[in-house]
Amino acid sequence: MKDQPSAINEKIGKFWPQVRKLLVFQIKLYIDAFRDIFLSVLSLGAFLIDLVQRNAGAQSYFERVLQFGRHTERSINLFNQFDSDQQSARSVDRVLDELEDRFRR
Repeated sequence: MKDQPSAINEKIGKFWPQVRKLLVFQIKLYIDAFRDIFLSVLSLGAFLIDLVQRNAGAQSYFERVLQFGRHTERSINLFNQFDSDQQSARSVDRVLDELEDRFRR
């Protein structure tokens, strides 16, 4: 009977890396979906403002929205395409790693 909890812990430990990958991916998918909806509305507004103010080029509001989108793409890192040195200091990966560390303590 004393060996039963250690056997359960062993099974959990064996599958934990894959379960963790799935959970992290799901969290990132939700964050990415929210970001996409937000950027959709923001880009429409930026385009309309640029149209009214006749803004164009790199300093237009629409281009700033695109730049913001590229930055958030690196921060979310949905498909792990960016190394940690290419991500911002507050990337989703780093935040989730901190949360996991705190949870383990």
